[in-house]
Amino acid sequence: MAHGLTAVKEMFLDSYAEAFAQAGFTAMVYDHFGFGASEGEPRQSPAISIQLQGYRDATAWLGRQQSVDAKCIGLWGSSLSGGEVITLASEEIPIACAVAQVPNLGEGSPEPPKGLLAELENIAKAARTDATLPAVTEDADGVGVMFEDGAFAWFTRVAAERAPNWRNEILVSGLSEAATHRPIDDLSRTRVPLLLIVAPGDQLTPPGPALIMAAGTPLVTVVEIPGNHFDAYEAGFLASCGPAIDWFHAHLVSSVGTARHLSHQQQE
Repeated sequence: MAHGLTAVKEMFLDSYAEAFAQAGFTAMVYDHFGFGASEGEPRQSPAISIQLQGYRDATAWLGRQQSVDAKCIGLWGSSLSGGEVITLASEEIPIACAVAQVPNLGEGSPEPPKGLLAELENIAKAARTDATLPAVTEDADGVGVMFEDGAFAWFTRVAAERAPNWRNEILVSGLSEAATHRPIDDLSRTRVPLLLIVAPGDQLTPPGPALIMAAGTPLVTVVEIPGNHFDAYEAGFLASCGPAIDWFHAHLVSSVGTARHLSHQQQE
């Protein structure tokens, strides 16, 4: 389990992990390389290739634990990581199923704030390889990567309440890779049962393209939940968590008597 763009595990992934563990599953939740509690340089770089490898490494590590049945491992990801899970579900890696919550699809996304585009032009002209940008902006025309669905209010409030190591910062050199990732292209190639938990009111990662494609993909199931992108974590927690638990019960068969909740700090 890993979180979305710049988010850290204390932003309610711990709550999901606890719910999964109480349902009888071992749950391993970690921060992406270079974010939050995880090590790695450069910091705050959402390079998709590194984050995909992080999921692969976490899967391999978990499969080596004596208390885990290596044939019964599932992936869970939300937002940017939800899109990464879609891609991983199309690969030949040792997983039995996957859940992608309010996933980034790489298609149908909103136009970026105007201030962001102007700042990116300035950074390109200056050839600043170490340049950073705010992850969220309060203004539709401001400088920041995310604005829709009250992204600024949600991130800053949750950071103050429970995730003090979250940083409103993205390394530009890693952002370009994240911006060009197209999980929608991998959706029809999924090799394992894949559950998409989507919110029709989601303006940050609109689910429309996935709903169309999933209709013709036998291994993909879609569950709709109320609210916008960020409602899934709080007001819609039970609505988003319940279907994931049901999915894991249907597609994972545990050989372990007692589930444990592992909070793992990913190493470089």
